[in-house]
Amino acid sequence: MTPDKIQRLDVLAKQLAETLMTAVLCTREIGEVVRTHLDSNLASHPHAGLMVNGSNHRERPLLDESTLSVFWKGKKLHLGHTRCFWLLARLGRRPGQYVTHLDLLQDVWDNEDLRTATIRSLVRRLREKLVRGGMSELAAAIEGHNGRYILNL
Repeated sequence: MTPDKIQRLDVLAKQLAETLMTAVLCTREIGEVVRTHLDSNLASHPHAGLMVNGSNHRERPLLDESTLSVFWKGKKLHLGHTRCFWLLARLGRRPGQYVTHLDLLQDVWDNEDLRTATIRSLVRRLREKLVRGGMSELAAAIEGHNGRYILNL
């Protein structure tokens, strides 16, 4: 490859990176506008929820794997590359549906030999982080019953 071609590829790569960063920023801004709109609609009509395909859904947390953060009702909380983030991500995949402790051990820890007390401890830690981050309502939505857990939204 000639030096001119290498230089041209370098310029194109930088332009592409700049364009992608702009797209990410635009996407986040659009998301914030939508969340603000949804929050104001839910505040004025708290029992209405959000109609999607004819069914009634409440706002779900948005989990950003690129920043390892959760967005909830206009707030952002960085959880980092932790089991807390991955537990919330697993529960958030199917809110309103129970997940067994065996599924959580497999999906979050990739290990079925851990004790269920490990999950209880992590759920407690996740709730504490969410409360400290101003997301008490989200923390309260994480429920456990007989070895099964649910994000009850």
